[in-house]
Amino acid sequence: MTTVDVLVVGAGLSGLTAARRLADDGLDVLVLERDRWVGGRLGTRLVGRALVDHGAQFFTTRNRHFADWVDTLLADDLVVEWSRGFGGNDGYPRFVARGGMGELGRILARDLPVRLDAAVRAVIAGAERWQVVVEGQDDTVEAAAVVLTAPVPQSLRILEAGGVELGHDEAEGLPRISYDPTLALVAVLDRSPALPHPGAVQRDVGPFSFVADNEAKGLSEVPALTLHASAATSAALWNESDSKAIASLLDGAEEFVGGREVLEAHLTRWEFATPRSVWTNRSCTVAERPGPLVLAGDAFAGPRVEGAWLSGDSAATNVRRRLGDDPVTGA
Repeated sequence: MTTVDVLVVGAGLSGLTAARRLADDGLDVLVLERDRWVGGRLGTRLVGRALVDHGAQFFTTRNRHFADWVDTLLADDLVVEWSRGFGGNDGYPRFVARGGMGELGRILARDLPVRLDAAVRAVIAGAERWQVVVEGQDDTVEAAAVVLTAPVPQSLRILEAGGVELGHDEAEGLPRISYDPTLALVAVLDRSPALPHPGAVQRDVGPFSFVADNEAKGLSEVPALTLHASAATSAALWNESDSKAIASLLDGAEEFVGGREVLEAHLTRWEFATPRSVWTNRSCTVAERPGPLVLAGDAFAGPRVEGAWLSGDSAATNVRRRLGDDPVTGA
């Protein structure tokens, strides 16, 4: 059996932010992640010869607390300003991570104990600690506090499997949180695509909500587009095979890829890409006994990189406040 002060479920931005803060405060923290990599939708990968961001494309800093963290990354030359708008200058810097957005996750995860390929099945209230059951593993993790940062429907299944009862407001409101999916198409091209400066377009209508040239972004050495399908387009094509979805999306991307050869194509399915509604607080404490059990994620502080970070930071604050100086007694 593994025993820790805080168990964090999910190594996306919210989970890693919470874990980083709590570990820096001296608590014994463990992160469990069902996938084989950290970062969640902070996704950077190779497609052929192209290094591309296929998840989150950039981030802004509207909140002072988040901006302070980003300032430390800027000082260390870990992030850079990409632009101040797409199709016009609105004055707000759009930042990207050097080496790809996935680097943000790796920066936060550095020196943290993270178990990959570890899907949590249930969180059960014990006499003094939470017991966390991991699929396919005999080792149960016991923790004084738990932070769940999976998409809300997945977190609710984990709670239900462990028999955790929610309060009235949480039982009424949390199941109503739903998400729009996003199909992310990467197309590696033989020559640069038809995109205006700074190499991206953002739209409220049409088949694509965001299209970026990873070469113009300073990430890829060869021309490569990332095309995020709109919520409606993604939903319409969700049940199609990858090959059919790719063909349909490429047909709709003629204005960007027309006259160019697609050398490689790759499709990523982000099922829980964008919450349709946001919880009233940046995190949600659903139980106090045997210790704090807190939900966090972009459904609590807004569907942006900044929102995910703020939610994880809020979860860490709530856990620290409730645990006090002693993770066992809370004193």
